[in-house]
Amino acid sequence: MKCKMHIKRLILICLSFLLIFGCYSIANAAEKEDVEINPCYIVMLGNTTNLKINGIKASCAATVTARKSTTLKIKMELQKNKSSGYTTVETWTDSSTGICLAISKTRNINIFYDYRLKVTFTAGSETAVVYKYC
Repeated sequence: MKCKMHIKRLILICLSFLLIFGCYSIANAAEKEDVEINPCYIVMLGNTTNLKINGIKASCAATVTARKSTTLKIKMELQKNKSSGYTTVETWTDSSTGICLAISKTRNINIFYDYRLKVTFTAGSETAVVYKYC
């Protein structure tokens, strides 16, 4: 009888520890600011965006990859920050069918403004919008 009582207490203590440490790890993960939530795409495998500013030249690049051959599209918008917000300075688009699409463009800019690159990736029916600041 005492043996069963000790086993029940041991099980309760173990469950208590699991509950306490489980809650602690969830709270600890939520405190981290660098935690990024990535969407789960079915067709789109990944994308990359790059914006480099060197003097008066802005170099913009973007790549999208898919898990299977599908219609791919990239729309890049170079935007400058004015007092009223960001406005589009130049727009480039490209599309094809396959598993990879890349686009790279350059443009002269005014060095007195801040710029960002807004890229809209489309793979099949999936769309992702990414902003790259420089």
